[in-house]
Amino acid sequence: MAWKRAAARIAAVIFALPEAAHRFASAQAYGSPAEGPAATEAIIVLGCPTHPDGSLHPLQRWRVDIAARTMNPRVRVVVFTGTTAKTGVSEASAMAAYARTQGIPDNLCVLEEEALSTWQNLEYSAPLVEEHDVLRLVSDPMHAWRARQFLARQNPQLAAKLAPAVDYRPLERWRWKLGTMIYECVARYREWRNPRLPT
Repeated sequence: MAWKRAAARIAAVIFALPEAAHRFASAQAYGSPAEGPAATEAIIVLGCPTHPDGSLHPLQRWRVDIAARTMNPRVRVVVFTGTTAKTGVSEASAMAAYARTQGIPDNLCVLEEEALSTWQNLEYSAPLVEEHDVLRLVSDPMHAWRARQFLARQNPQLAAKLAPAVDYRPLERWRWKLGTMIYECVARYREWRNPRLPT
């Protein structure tokens, strides 16, 4: 029976640790934007590769779902960012197509289809959103936290406009939270080893 108790503890840690990590990440690295009734807002939805056949990846679906619930009447533009992979379907266009089915108006959707990394997602999207008072970065919580830190390095004035997206919900996509936590830890380690090559 001891092995069953040990297995139960290990399972609990595997389940609880990613949940806690995503909740923590969701609350980190924001600015102090002017969020009054006259403020205008922009959303950047960070890309990730589609499936090999060009169809939407579950992580892309998660990101668009977060963008849809983050929408409010002050949003003036939603930038979908990510390059065209070998499939010929850009990450940006795949996410934007799904976004339209989730109620994000087509006239607000803007595509940035050149970025090859999170760093470039932000670098190339910044000119499309800098006129607005509030900026919300959308991805899974741990990736979005790293992206906010990247933006602070790239463009402190724009980072000062950062406000939260509605990205963390308890138990949501719990199977993916372990994988995204591991990926983000590896990405941060690689950057620590080689800070000249942010991903």
